[in-house]
Amino acid sequence: MKNERPYVICLMMTSVDGKILGEKWGNGKKMQKLREKFEQAHEEIGIKAWIVGRTTMEKDFTNFEKPIIKRGHSAIDRSDFIGKIDASGKFAIALDGHAKLGWKESTLHGDQVITILTENVKDGYLAHLQEIGVSYIFAGKDEIDLTIALKKLRKLFGIEKLMLEGGARINGSFLQAGLIDEFHQLLLPIADGGMETSSVFEIDPKIKGKDATLMKLKNVKQIEDDVLWITYTF
Repeated sequence: MKNERPYVICLMMTSVDGKILGEKWGNGKKMQKLREKFEQAHEEIGIKAWIVGRTTMEKDFTNFEKPIIKRGHSAIDRSDFIGKIDASGKFAIALDGHAKLGWKESTLHGDQVITILTENVKDGYLAHLQEIGVSYIFAGKDEIDLTIALKKLRKLFGIEKLMLEGGARINGSFLQAGLIDEFHQLLLPIADGGMETSSVFEIDPKIKGKDATLMKLKNVKQIEDDVLWITYTF
């Protein structure tokens, strides 16, 4: 199974109480230095392809752009589409089952965009993606099947390693499906304490199993600014 899909590393930055980095933590110089640790860790791990959920993508990268629905086109079958790609192997991948992201170009900060959809999306949305060269794959009729999605990323794009970077529900879905191979936690010297702040993994109670997921400690190292980089394997 594992050689049919990418090796998945989940990288997250958290408070000591397991909360995901939030805007309420402030933007002072100290906080900015802590935020930079995430990109530094990303670069050090060296995985070129990364994946996030729709909410994270629109909040942090697409600035809540509305989806574009192209008019006056013929029907489009539900076949995967490989758009403008190059040999760099750098991919920005979004899980967007219901086509809510608004794309204007085929790259994001130099990375080639791949969006993962369900078959229940509008033809006009697909027509727009084809027109601007955004690659898309289908991974389910109404809901995304992560196993199908990962197998296609490996087969169609040659992605052997993949960085999972949130949010909480997407992380939880990968965890529930047993699709995470390593978890890298950047533990910041911050206590959140907010009940409304998301934790690293959140799983719908309707699908969550009774048992917790056990991990094995692989490495712990202290980096600058009192941050711990903790690595677990599954």
